[in-house]
Amino acid sequence: MNSSFITATYQVPWSDNLAERAESIAIGMTIGSWHDLHPSRQVELQQFLGEVADIDHPTPNIGLFSIRYPVHNFKPTITSLLTVVFGRLSLDGQIRLVGLDLPEAFLQQFPGPSHGVPGLRAKFGIHHRPFVMSTFKRENGATLEEFEETFQQQIDGGVDWVKDDEFYFCDDPAPLLQRIAIAQNLLADRADRSGQLGFYAPNLTGTPREILDTAHRAFDAGAQAFLISPFVTGLDILVQLRREQIDVPFIAHPAFAGGQVAPHTWGVAPEILLGLLPRISGADSVLFPSPYGAAAISRSAALAIHHRLSESGPFPEVISGPSSGIHLGLVGQLVEDFGYDIVVNAESAIHGHPHGTTAGARTLMDAVLEVCQGDA
Repeated sequence: MNSSFITATYQVPWSDNLAERAESIAIGMTIGSWHDLHPSRQVELQQFLGEVADIDHPTPNIGLFSIRYPVHNFKPTITSLLTVVFGRLSLDGQIRLVGLDLPEAFLQQFPGPSHGVPGLRAKFGIHHRPFVMSTFKRENGATLEEFEETFQQQIDGGVDWVKDDEFYFCDDPAPLLQRIAIAQNLLADRADRSGQLGFYAPNLTGTPREILDTAHRAFDAGAQAFLISPFVTGLDILVQLRREQIDVPFIAHPAFAGGQVAPHTWGVAPEILLGLLPRISGADSVLFPSPYGAAAISRSAALAIHHRLSESGPFPEVISGPSSGIHLGLVGQLVEDFGYDIVVNAESAIHGHPHGTTAGARTLMDAVLEVCQGDA
C-alpha cells in the first residue's frame, strides 16, 4: 500500500464511460477542476490531486474503480475521511463505497480501542469462552428501585456485562450517577461471593459537549464502561472520548447505520462502516446485526464485519457483537461462525424466560458454557 495515499474503491453500475467518471471524481473530490487551470497552477496543486488507481469490470452489470487520495488532504478525523471519500458522492445515485485502505501513518493518528480482546480478557479473567451480556428491557421511566432489582436479577443469572438500551434517554427517575453507584455495589458484592467480575455500561447520549461532560463525570464516579451510538453521535465523539483518556471499554451500538449499509448498490459496505471505522475510533466491542435475527444481514456481510474487527493490524482486536434475535439455541451457531472473541448479547431471551430474568440469564450462560466445554 502506498503510504502517501488513502485508497477508496467504489462499486457502480457498469458503463462505457466509467474511466471518465472515475477521473471526474478523482479531480472533483480533491481540487475541484484541473484541465482549465493554468499550467503554473497545475504545478502548485499537483500534490493535492487524486488519481485513478484501477478500473475493473467483475460482472456484466457492475463496475469497480479505485481512487488514490493524497493523505495530506485529510485531517485525522472520521469527518474528514468520510467527507472526502464519500461525502458528496453518497448523493450521486447508485454508488457504494466497498473498499478503504488507510496507510499506517494515517491510522497511527487515531486512538483505537483502549482494551480490545486482549485487554478485556485480562481485565475479567475470561479466556476460553465468549463474553455474555444482557440488556435492560423497558428502561424509560424506571425508578432506582426497579433498576436495582432488574440489575440484580441479571447478574445473579451469571452474565458478565449489563448495558442500557440505546434509546434510554428519560432517566430522571433513575439518575445516571446513582445507577452507577448501585451497579458498582452489586457487582462488588457478586465478586466477593463468586469471584466473577463484570461491568455496567450506561448509555451516553446528548450533544457532543454533553456526552463529553457526562462521560467525565461518570468516569470520575466510577463508571467502568459505556454504551454509545456513534453513527448517531458521530464517530469523532468516540475518538475524542478516547483521546481524553476515558480509559474504560466502549461498546458501539449500530443505531442509524442500517440505512447506510443495507442497500447493496448504495451506501457503505458493512465491513467498513461497522468494522474498520469504529475500530480505529476506539470501540472495544461493536454490536451489529446477526445473520439470524429480525434485523438480519447476510452471513457473508456479518463475517466480513467480524474479520475487520479481528484482523491483525496496529490496533487490538475488537470484541464482535452479532446481535438481534439471539437465544440459547443459536449459541452453537454463533461460536461456529464467529469463534470465541464475541459477546453473546441478548434481551428477550433473558427477560422473556417463563421463570424470570435470572433464570433466563442462567440458561443462556449455561448454553455458552456447554458449547465451549464441547469444544475443549
